Amino acid sequence: MAAPVKIGIIGTGGMAKAHAAEYKKIKGVALAACLDVIPGRAEEFAKTQGFAHVAKDLPELFALVDAVVIVTPDRFHAEPTIAALKAGKHVLCEKPLTVTLEEARAVAAAAQAAAKKHVIHMINFSYRRSAAMQKGIELRKAGTIGTLRHVHSYYLQSWLGTSTWGDWHSDSMLWRLQTAKGSGGVLGDLGCHILDLTTAVSGEVEAVRCNLATFPKLLKGKEVTTYQGGALDANDTAIIELQYVGGATGIVHTSRWATGHLNHLRCEVHGTQGALRFDLDEDYDAIDLYLGKNPKTASWKKKKLKPTPNNYQRFIRAIKTGTQDQPDILRGAEIQAYLEACLTSATSGKWEAIPSWKSGAARG
Repeated sequence: MAAPVKIGIIGTGGMAKAHAAEYKKIKGVALAACLDVIPGRAEEFAKTQGFAHVAKDLPELFALVDAVVIVTPDRFHAEPTIAALKAGKHVLCEKPLTVTLEEARAVAAAAQAAAKKHVIHMINFSYRRSAAMQKGIELRKAGTIGTLRHVHSYYLQSWLGTSTWGDWHSDSMLWRLQTAKGSGGVLGDLGCHILDLTTAVSGEVEAVRCNLATFPKLLKGKEVTTYQGGALDANDTAIIELQYVGGATGIVHTSRWATGHLNHLRCEVHGTQGALRFDLDEDYDAIDLYLGKNPKTASWKKKKLKPTPNNYQRFIRAIKTGTQDQPDILRGAEIQAYLEACLTSATSGKWEAIPSWKSGAARG
């Protein structure tokens, strides 16, 4: 009988609980160790989630585990991820990969070096669990819809306008609104997801033009731009125009002000011979297809799909089989390059070419 994969978690906040819950469902996995910089939090996490050890530092954690899950705030992803890869540990990093392209390039270089020693590396773009997304990738690569012409997609939430998810000034939400706490705003938080989903299905983008907006928050009926002395300056709406390699066009938008949408992702991809669309608010495992020969009919058919593994399952399977799966850390770096171009465009007001995510690459 094969030995279990020993998992270590770095960062034991709210999202770490979701990771722990998923690994408990997978056979052949042991919750081996956890680590946190906040005194006492890792001890409580280990007790409630069933981890065998609380490590005092990275070297101790690495000695206890086979694989590491990075669940720290975004600005603290790079250092432990690089350290784990250099220590020969398989890594699943939360999204976005980093907060800067420079850091992403360094992490990607470490991942490429580690892969030569059969180390598995992945990033948690969690909507990869959608069978509809996976089918869309397959159909586009097969050329089923013909030459790409137009794409539009969105990721919408409404927790800045409602209290359905809780108050925006709660401890778990507030940091997402403040650049001083490492937030990349809705662009970094949700934009990385919808850009991964959209471009994985539709193909490579060569340039973007982006508009970002930050609106006053509502507190007891009044508009505020600061809270407890901290600026609420992280962007909360992003509109991104896409220029594809090959000439197709597209648009992606994301907002935390989309009243009536709890957590809604939708994507449509149109080509010269057909189109596909899926809506994760309706069904993760169904895709609508228009593949008819007569465009006048505009007849779509819904196809129900077999569920696909989530990233936690993919990560463990990759470790056990030794076969790298997607989305890997290189994909995380590629999406970081998209985000970098979006930020530059939002400042310049111009179209910006997607920079290379590869280490040592010049921008442009």
